[in-house]
Amino acid sequence: MESNKKLWSYAIIGMLTTIVVLAFARLSYGVILPFMREGLHITYKQAGYLGTTTSLGYLSTIIFAGILASKWGSKRTVLLGISLVTLGLAGLSFSFSYPETFIFMLLLGIGTSFTYTPFISLLVAWFPHRKGFVIGLTTSGAGIGILLAGILVPYLSRINEEIGWRIAWGIFSVIGLLVVVLTLFFIKNPPAENPGKQNRQQSSAKEIYKNPKVINVGLIYGIIGITYIVQMIFVMSYMIESGISVKYAGQLMALNGILSIFSGPIWGVISDKIGRRTSLILTMGLTAFSMLLPVLFPTLIGFTIHTVILSCTSTGLFTLTQASSMDHVKPADMPVAFSYVTFYFAVGQFIGPTIAGWLIEDWGGFTSAFLFCTICLLVGLALTFKVKNSVQQTPAVTKVTPEFNERVTQS
Repeated sequence: MESNKKLWSYAIIGMLTTIVVLAFARLSYGVILPFMREGLHITYKQAGYLGTTTSLGYLSTIIFAGILASKWGSKRTVLLGISLVTLGLAGLSFSFSYPETFIFMLLLGIGTSFTYTPFISLLVAWFPHRKGFVIGLTTSGAGIGILLAGILVPYLSRINEEIGWRIAWGIFSVIGLLVVVLTLFFIKNPPAENPGKQNRQQSSAKEIYKNPKVINVGLIYGIIGITYIVQMIFVMSYMIESGISVKYAGQLMALNGILSIFSGPIWGVISDKIGRRTSLILTMGLTAFSMLLPVLFPTLIGFTIHTVILSCTSTGLFTLTQASSMDHVKPADMPVAFSYVTFYFAVGQFIGPTIAGWLIEDWGGFTSAFLFCTICLLVGLALTFKVKNSVQQTPAVTKVTPEFNERVTQS
């Protein structure tokens, strides 16, 4: 009972952390941008640079974040990261110039890298046999946060057109401060961690980076990064260009956010039962099928089925890939392995929009971009067949013993 209570408390704090560092600090930018752009008197080009700045901050520090967490302790690293994110959110609410805004957007990206991967690693170290479930609950925070931002930002902007967007950033920062306090008082490092002292069983980062199983998961995660960001950025425009009304397109986007909240936990539980490999094959196959639908049927029905299937699998893919990245390394190596595969994801998110934009402009419009995503996902599907279940997930295991844990650690 005590262990179950602890799992839920850690998962809920993890969910709140995801709301702040992923939804508020990264994904909500698109919601706030129309109001923020007018308030700061910046061009669309400058607004695009600000979005890239956050991605650059995340990409440039994600590897270092995992290494720091393995040496410094996950809790201290998370506290550093969420504090940077909170500072960035608060700064944006008071920013009146482009250079200031640039710095605070960079802080959001850096803070996210120091928060998200170490927190996931901490959860997995505490609950190694239910990693799919706890990661699923944590990642569901992204959908919840986007839903909240989508409601809050337009409402505040209607109340006060000039400073509504500033109030939104301010509210996000207050929630971030709350997460800092919760983490400080209720989150503890797992027993296996001994910050400040090198773990004798810890592998070198070079060993992890050369692990073919980890590299394979990283490639899968990179493909997910490309396709996820392209779909998020361009599907609304694709629907409108195909004759779908703005109102219905918006409703489909809202539906996507709602359904994605439940996708992560459900697929996490499924993967804990039937294995990561089978679950990845199912979700990747369904995602590839859903991405192909708008290419073949750019109609109301096609986009509706596309949205429903994708929203039921996309967050699950995040959960499964993140869990898989830590299935074949020692507990002490989990932060490094997770940050390493997340680097692939960050690279995918960085290059995806550029490739898609080029295809849309010069090679057949939105159809070519979504066909490109489908091909990428089919490559990812082929890679999922190479994923192996960890020893912990084999059906024959009925009892966990110290000897069993030792074998897993050495595998």
